Amino acid sequence: MILQGNKAVRHGSLVVAGAAVVCLALMPVAAQAQEGPNQGKVSASAGVDVTNAYFYRGLFQENQGVIVQPWMDLTLAINDTTSLTFGIWNSFHDAQTGATANGTGPDPWYEADLYITLSKTLTDTLEGSVTYTSYTSPNDAFATINEFALGLAIDDSEIWGDTLPGGLQPAFTVAFESDGSALGPDEGIYFEFAIEPSCTLIESADYPVTLSIPFTLGLSLTDYYGGATNDPNFGFFQVGAVVSMPISCIPADYGAWEASLGVHLLYLSENTELLNDDQDDTEIIINFGISMGY
Repeated sequence: MILQGNKAVRHGSLVVAGAAVVCLALMPVAAQAQEGPNQGKVSASAGVDVTNAYFYRGLFQENQGVIVQPWMDLTLAINDTTSLTFGIWNSFHDAQTGATANGTGPDPWYEADLYITLSKTLTDTLEGSVTYTSYTSPNDAFATINEFALGLAIDDSEIWGDTLPGGLQPAFTVAFESDGSALGPDEGIYFEFAIEPSCTLIESADYPVTLSIPFTLGLSLTDYYGGATNDPNFGFFQVGAVVSMPISCIPADYGAWEASLGVHLLYLSENTELLNDDQDDTEIIINFGISMGY
């Protein structure tokens, strides 16, 4: 189930160290690269995140052992304002979350989500999207769930001016379960509101460091948290701090690489089906990731 938002004192040094490892590993290959970035109508992106806990829209999945979440997608630019993206997102758990003794798939492979998104630039400040996602579990931990989601993103940077150059970047999502349910017997409708203001911590031509503060609120419009006995509409809110930096030692011919490190505070509904395995209503989530866009 797609991770939303799982993207401190020594965090900055860890980002730099991760970037250095990637640079050393790829530098011999990069030296043979030809000049010229991708300027075609097809682009690709991929990445991998390592996290200490995985919650999906406030629904507890795992917070024990090693959790590795690789992903990749391919985007086709249909015209100047419209694009189509195909992607896959995965979650591997060494705790073998929910694996059945007679499961047909590999036990650590907890989740594989296939999605397709149609995005459209509506105005200079608005972008809309429609996404179809099929949430599957190769280790048979849960039944397949299919969903349609409508998204709207707003670029409000001009409103704030120099006060907040990047703006709040508000985004809204309404998701409709069409087959299967994340919680309870009935398909539900989920609503999410998110903002992510950001600023540059370290000015640098090659290695600028950016800080973003993501905030996410997840609610049920109809039956999404259908099994809840308390707060049937409220699912969670999450606030975090994410430090990111480009891995500029990799030539542009190999894409735009970035390393990030984030810490998030997750507050959960009192519904016991949403709480973590310690039945606490809060969770600290730490996430390190490397991504590439080309």
